[in-house]
Amino acid sequence: MKFEIFYCRPCGYAGRADDLATELRERFGAEVAVEEGKFGQFDVLLDGEVVATKGLTFWRRMLAHGAPPQSEILAAIERHTAVEPGDACEIPRPEEA
Repeated sequence: MKFEIFYCRPCGYAGRADDLATELRERFGAEVAVEEGKFGQFDVLLDGEVVATKGLTFWRRMLAHGAPPQSEILAAIERHTAVEPGDACEIPRPEEA
């Protein structure tokens, strides 16, 4: 499992990228590379596939300030790595009597 995080330095995302990298290493025991990306970018790739992104085109990124909250990024990664649909986010309900 290898993650890559691309972030925008002028936007101030370096610290967020480093914090997320630490969380991914601790939670998944994964290899994580953190690299400076394009203006407005905050993308997370797992084994070369985008699993979380700030998204949008260059011009729309200029208007959409801030990277997604870390909790949303981690939830997207958990959904992506789930073995079966619902593994990461659904809690089974107790059987009704």
